[in-house]
Amino acid sequence: MFIPLAIFVIIVVVCFLLRKRIADLANRGANQMNRLLGYHLLPTSIGSFEDDIEDGLSSSQFDLESQNIDQNDHRAGLKDKEEILKIMKKQKCSFDEARLIRQQRLLKKNNIDPATGLPLDPKFVTFGPSPSSSSSS
Repeated sequence: MFIPLAIFVIIVVVCFLLRKRIADLANRGANQMNRLLGYHLLPTSIGSFEDDIEDGLSSSQFDLESQNIDQNDHRAGLKDKEEILKIMKKQKCSFDEARLIRQQRLLKKNNIDPATGLPLDPKFVTFGPSPSSSSSS
């Protein structure tokens, strides 16, 4: 009876001493499971266009300062900024290039040709000359 109690006390003490590591491990495991199941955490901060500019999410082609901040736009900032930041970091590209890559991926995902903007569905019918055909008569 004394030995099982001693083992239990030792386990409790070890768990107490390693509680931060155990919590971190549980967090990582939960995050991995959520990622596998397709769950995404909601952003904890509302964000703003000022934050987006600080993160490098603005350019001369997509000017947040003149189009949003100067016009007192109080919305929560850019949508899907995390995905664009990941592309910028992973592919070492500019904000405009990352937006283009993201848009092309979305078009491909929805079965649309990124080069022409036309559906890739074989049942798609157009009336008139197709953009890819050349007039060789």
